[in-house]
Amino acid sequence: MDSYFPKAGKLIGGIIILLILLSSLWLIWIGETNIRYSGDHTGTLPFWNKWIPVIVGILLVRFLPSHHKNYNPLQQFELRRIIIQTVILFSSGSLFTICLLTTNFEGMTLQLWFMIFKIILLLFTPFMLLLFYKSNPEKERQKPVKSTGGNRWYRFTPLIVIIVWGYFNFFSTFSTPFVSARMEPTILILILLVGFLINSVLEELFYRVWLQTRLELLLGTWPAILLTSLLWASWHIALHGSGHWDIDTATVIVNHGIVGLFLGYLWARYRKVWVIIIVHGLINAHPQQLIEIIFK
Repeated sequence: MDSYFPKAGKLIGGIIILLILLSSLWLIWIGETNIRYSGDHTGTLPFWNKWIPVIVGILLVRFLPSHHKNYNPLQQFELRRIIIQTVILFSSGSLFTICLLTTNFEGMTLQLWFMIFKIILLLFTPFMLLLFYKSNPEKERQKPVKSTGGNRWYRFTPLIVIIVWGYFNFFSTFSTPFVSARMEPTILILILLVGFLINSVLEELFYRVWLQTRLELLLGTWPAILLTSLLWASWHIALHGSGHWDIDTATVIVNHGIVGLFLGYLWARYRKVWVIIIVHGLINAHPQQLIEIIFK
């Protein structure tokens, strides 16, 4: 699938790759290779431990047979409409990051404003934008996913990817350490459910389904994945930051910026919303936490 602005895409993609490499080298140079991997506690791990599961996952997505490929559900839309929607969505995502970085709140107050900003900028704004363009439903109707083969087992390849990635990310030498929440199961379930909806579901809809899909048409697949991943990573500075802007910026780039590549490639390759929502949900809620709730 060709993009409208491939040269701009290559330039943007190259800059972001360089930024990732420089961020990694900077953290190694200053000896800050142990990074926070959660906003819920201060636990750390070497940043390359986050890279290994992502690399394994991306390789699996690349080489396992896909049910369909080179498919974009918006490819029949006119260029002007795609550009306008992309600019508005990207601006909304950027404003979300700016709002979080410029607030002076902490603790529960920050969490409250975090939810308010997210609902307004990542849900309400895109909803109004898409609702506005529904005035011409025939032209806006998305194309169904086209299969590239008759092998039914292709549809199970995302599950294979999730299982293998999940092993490396949670149960291998490179796994993310599990920290028990130590609270009442009912309260924990409620927190996880709200977090799943406001974080996993909403973020994947906004960053991958709405924004990345449009950026792919304009810049190309990997430049769109890289740019979306960087934008998604940027707001985590506010929640994971330590007060040192250089370390905080480099940390989210080598952590969430890399994880975002896996999420973005999953979406670009499979176009199945449930896949990226499950992966994002597992990232936010360690499987052992779910096991702890069930058997507690």
